[in-house]
Amino acid sequence: MTGTALIRPTSAKAWDLRSSWAAGWRVSVTTDLHDRQRIEGIVTRVAATDAYARVAGLVIPLERVLAVHKPSRLGDSKAGKVWAGKARLTPPQSEQLFGPAEREGS
Repeated sequence: MTGTALIRPTSAKAWDLRSSWAAGWRVSVTTDLHDRQRIEGIVTRVAATDAYARVAGLVIPLERVLAVHKPSRLGDSKAGKVWAGKARLTPPQSEQLFGPAEREGS
């Protein structure tokens, strides 16, 4: 068994990232970049050409990705919990916009 037997094709890593994006899961990406070897976050974009992915706001070339796996912390599961704001409700309208006689064509 050679050292390259564990290397996955770029297209397989891209499909893992796409499935995480579609499900809204957080991922952990191990790279061979010298300044960031491990990036954890939500996948927001994967190029159709498998050239890059955007994880946690960073654009990562998929050629530099070594592995895609689950995050290390417990409780990181769905991206749906990111926004915790409240919907803005508008007050009910007190006047009718168009009465039966005011409509055009009547």
